Amino acid sequence: MLGYITWAFIAMVGYSFVFIFAKLAMDGGRISPYTVMSVSVAIVAVASLAVTLLTGEWRLDSYRGQAALMTYLTGVALTLAVVGYFTALSKGPASVVVPIYGLFIAGGAIPGILILGEAVTAKKLLGIGFACVSVILIAT
Repeated sequence: MLGYITWAFIAMVGYSFVFIFAKLAMDGGRISPYTVMSVSVAIVAVASLAVTLLTGEWRLDSYRGQAALMTYLTGVALTLAVVGYFTALSKGPASVVVPIYGLFIAGGAIPGILILGEAVTAKKLLGIGFACVSVILIAT
């Protein structure tokens, strides 16, 4: 069984190609960003459902209360992220859009500390700061 670090690297590699494929599809208005987004999201939805069913994780009996609300809010947040990302890629250079989008690293670490009570260390804060500085350096 693969560990979470391996899965994180797999995700990073996959996401590293999303922008280039999307940008090439939208280049010169060949395909609208919303068509590219819709097709991409449909593929993700079908694959996610298949993985959920094949692993036996489809359990709606425990789907209620706060867990259900957080699931819906996840969908809303993911919708904002995906629509914003594809729209930005269709309008601007990938070399600027992708690093700014990549700030979700800091954007996710901060609520992890503040809301989830995850440990905060000087090293972690320095890393968040460096992530922000790196985006400024890359995107400008």
